[in-house]
Amino acid sequence: MNKRRIVIIDNDLQHRETIKNLLTAIDAQFFDVTGNNCTAALSRIRPDLIIITITAALQNGDGGLCLLLKENPSFSELPLILIGHGEEAEDIAQGLATNAFFYLDAMEVADKLVPTVRQAFDKHGTLQKSRHILIVDDSHSVRLLLEKELVKLGYRVRCAENGREALALLRQEQPDVILSDVYMPEMNGIELCENLHADPQFASIPFVVMSTENDAGNMRKMMQFGAAAFIIKPFNLEQLMLTLNKIFSYEFLLLLKENERLSSEQKHLLAGITSLVKALEARDNYTRGHSERVSQILAGLVGFSGGSQREIERAMIAGRLHDIGKIGIRDNVLMKPGRLSDEEFDHIKQHPAIGATIIQNIPSIADILPVIVSHHERVDGKGYPQGLQGTEIPLWARLTAVADTYDALTSDRPYRKGMGHSQALTVIGEVAGSQLCPDCVRIFLEWSKRKTNLFSPTEQPGDAADPPPTGVSPYSA
Repeated sequence: MNKRRIVIIDNDLQHRETIKNLLTAIDAQFFDVTGNNCTAALSRIRPDLIIITITAALQNGDGGLCLLLKENPSFSELPLILIGHGEEAEDIAQGLATNAFFYLDAMEVADKLVPTVRQAFDKHGTLQKSRHILIVDDSHSVRLLLEKELVKLGYRVRCAENGREALALLRQEQPDVILSDVYMPEMNGIELCENLHADPQFASIPFVVMSTENDAGNMRKMMQFGAAAFIIKPFNLEQLMLTLNKIFSYEFLLLLKENERLSSEQKHLLAGITSLVKALEARDNYTRGHSERVSQILAGLVGFSGGSQREIERAMIAGRLHDIGKIGIRDNVLMKPGRLSDEEFDHIKQHPAIGATIIQNIPSIADILPVIVSHHERVDGKGYPQGLQGTEIPLWARLTAVADTYDALTSDRPYRKGMGHSQALTVIGEVAGSQLCPDCVRIFLEWSKRKTNLFSPTEQPGDAADPPPTGVSPYSA
């Protein structure tokens, strides 16, 4: 086994010899380097560890030599031990604090140098072994070149020709970072990034996009899906290493952890709100499961209309929370078995505004506000709360209105039995253009043809049921 290589940087020979004498317990090769020729010497030696004294570090002023080493892609991944004393050394140490940096006070060198060197080797070895890069590019030459250079630098590398192949590899083993081209057959980089961002298992993996300079639109889109960085083609190895070093930096890893924590908190918050809605509906046998059924229909319509995986998931959330405002409606109104009085109906019409008040303070789901606020608007302008008409009503709110209506028609109420599937479709077709958006109704009818049944295992499309009493609107509150 080759001995590890330790470079000692100091202009004073006696200082370098003292450090080597303290490290006799370490089985390593030692190389003396002065600050004047350090970068050329380091490139030739290819060390495993650098030890630098404060005297050498200050040679370029304000610790410039240390900064030069940590910012150079060829050396920035190497463990660096700075030996010094006083405020100047401590200031430099604080500015360079990373996973690969260690500071020793000169007064403690005799006792702590050997354990610090061992700690540096252990930590660096662990980090290198854990750093696994997945390259996704349909160009064989690009994959081959990147793999060759990254393996030389100690990374584990796997390659995929397209997004679909990458997903298969991801399920076998998660990489620490993904380098992906944009334009590829079967599944391109945008679709891959979107799929990963939507999956909690993979969402925290840093995704680096390799693309051409004229892809500004795609870059913005992929940033929304969580891309961590972009490299403009053609790029050199130094640019790639700078990007990877930033991603593997201590600060970036802390940021990823913080994002994971916030994401987890948001999921728990969303789960709590959804549970509140379920608890609200569970008090009434006639509305139990309503929001979940609406969410399934809405997500189906969004997917059928060409929505992305992320949009389908957002639609699920919107459907589940569309009636969140009913938390603020009095029980004697919400669960009244008969017709509502005008005063009671005015009260229940407040639930979209109440829902908006609840959701607008949660940034992670602010995008579903239009569904909560506008799902009771009508295309003829006779809905509430704003009396919007036609396309003034947001698209997802119009789709939710169709889903809401279908579930209201097919659910039992105290004053009527729920309709069968085919009869509900007939009624929905009749109110298209007045209550419901005709385009959204057409989407719903086409989508429903592809479903053998929507929810109930006992109810098949076409089952008959008693019609609602005359004058009862299918469009529930």
